[in-house]
Amino acid sequence: MNRVVNVLLLIVLMSSAAAAQKDLRRVQPWRPPTAAELGTPQEQKWREDDPARYLLMTGDFDGDGKPDEARLMVRADGKAIALFVKLGARDTALKLEEFPDIKMLPSIGIKRVAPDEYPTACARGFDCAEDEPRYIRFNHEAIDYFQRDGAERYYYWNDMRHAFVQAGIIG
Repeated sequence: MNRVVNVLLLIVLMSSAAAAQKDLRRVQPWRPPTAAELGTPQEQKWREDDPARYLLMTGDFDGDGKPDEARLMVRADGKAIALFVKLGARDTALKLEEFPDIKMLPSIGIKRVAPDEYPTACARGFDCAEDEPRYIRFNHEAIDYFQRDGAERYYYWNDMRHAFVQAGIIG
């Protein structure tokens, strides 16, 4: 009887693992951007300043001493972009945010930000709620998600929450 229960339990676990893998493929429909999605060669001249074309960067975002990676990805249907982070100590990537307008991709990039204190959009006179921070300080490298010649958003690791948070920055 005990052997039958073990066999049935094994069958259930194998079925669950197969279903989970199938679901994982369904929720991970992301790929690197194509050259066409990045715009014309003239539109992409600014990307030549960075070897990874401002689409990929590495750093130690959570302060554990292991290399982490951030990258911009395109949804498989080609209609949205997202910022993903793969922390060195974790097996899976985190989707920090999804942006529904793929047309923005030719002017969007990411780059590393050094640990320091930075003024937010609120500190520079933009309308903000009273509880929104005027300055942010982070102890580890952070991700600058930017629109060329436009606004920036910093994603940084919050040690207290053990999670990424973001703040609007005006460049």
